[in-house]
Amino acid sequence: MKLKDKVVLITGGGSGLGREMGLTFAREGASVGVNDIRPESAQNVVTEIERAGGKARPFVADVSSSAAVRKMFADFIAAFGTIDILINNAGIGRTRDTSEVIPTYQKTDEEWHKMLATHLDSTFYCTREALKVMIPKQSGRIINMGSVAGTTGLAFASDYCAAKGGIIAFTKSVAREVVAAGILVNCIAPGFIDTPMTAFIEGEFRQQLVAMTPMGRFGEPSDIAAAALFLACEDSKFMVGQVLSPNGGYVI
Repeated sequence: MKLKDKVVLITGGGSGLGREMGLTFAREGASVGVNDIRPESAQNVVTEIERAGGKARPFVADVSSSAAVRKMFADFIAAFGTIDILINNAGIGRTRDTSEVIPTYQKTDEEWHKMLATHLDSTFYCTREALKVMIPKQSGRIINMGSVAGTTGLAFASDYCAAKGGIIAFTKSVAREVVAAGILVNCIAPGFIDTPMTAFIEGEFRQQLVAMTPMGRFGEPSDIAAAALFLACEDSKFMVGQVLSPNGGYVI
């Protein structure tokens, strides 16, 4: 097992990519903290992991809140004693309950701030707390979830692209800062993946995205979990500040 006796915290772990990473990491021997803002979602994934013979605990918190993150980490360290791997995965795909695209000039202040807080602020808050544990022990892995939206840009998603682009730049900065402390920080920038977050993409719009992807399909959550496992284990011991982008050729 590639992660035997390691302790991992996955934000947004109650569904989609977070759920898949949690199941994958548990199979590889890690103890998994499953964070989600929805108690039932976090508990459902914990139950899945435990039924498969793994070890996991739920941690319910809104990671866009600094105070909530501090409390979550205190609870996490009390439960597991340390943190070896942090995966900053929490995110949202849209700020309105509609599949309609929202032009930049129609986005509200509240929508802009919600998108950046959910993605970028949470990545900073969780990274800051994890480093307080990782730096003294001179080891750790941090994996941030970017997106092709942050590498190539997507029309009508300026808030989402800004958040993901910020995460990529944040990754590179922190990676340089803490590599000497034995901590490796990297980023994954997925293309379009079949998850609950992309379920609203349907019809002609979905067909267009598939047509723009040379592999001719959306990716699967396991494609991203495999990349995360690589970055979390010793196979990637010479990787630092990098952006892995499993995207089916959408960005080459």
